[in-house]
Amino acid sequence: MNKVKMIFSQTLMVSTAILFGLGIQQLILYLSGIGDGKITWQWYIPLSIVLTGFLSSLPSLLLTCEFGGSKVKTVIVILLHFLMVFGIVSGSGYLFGWYVNSGEFLLIAVMYVIIYSFVWAATVWLMRSDDNKINKALDEIRDPE
Repeated sequence: MNKVKMIFSQTLMVSTAILFGLGIQQLILYLSGIGDGKITWQWYIPLSIVLTGFLSSLPSLLLTCEFGGSKVKTVIVILLHFLMVFGIVSGSGYLFGWYVNSGEFLLIAVMYVIIYSFVWAATVWLMRSDDNKINKALDEIRDPE
């Protein structure tokens, strides 16, 4: 998959998932009676979501590098990627006020794991789809033997 296409698609997936997750978080807080009974966001929240989606997709470039094919190295790189993206999301959440206490942070962390799993699975599916299209195109131009 093209690196720019990967960054763009992951930014869209992450931003959409964060928006959905923050909406669910606000709904839970509203239904639990915490807060003033209103669901309100600051003007910068949508921009912070897109920025966080973009920043979260950048460490994925690390996954496109060749590390020798060792399973241990692959697991370490994936773990490093997971932690880097978690740092970006939790830092953005703190900076932009997505959470103000440990309970809300825990909710963000749980949503992060769900979003990370979804984006990982969707990216793998998109990469395989691109590979299948390329292989099909190559099969069409090969000379019959």
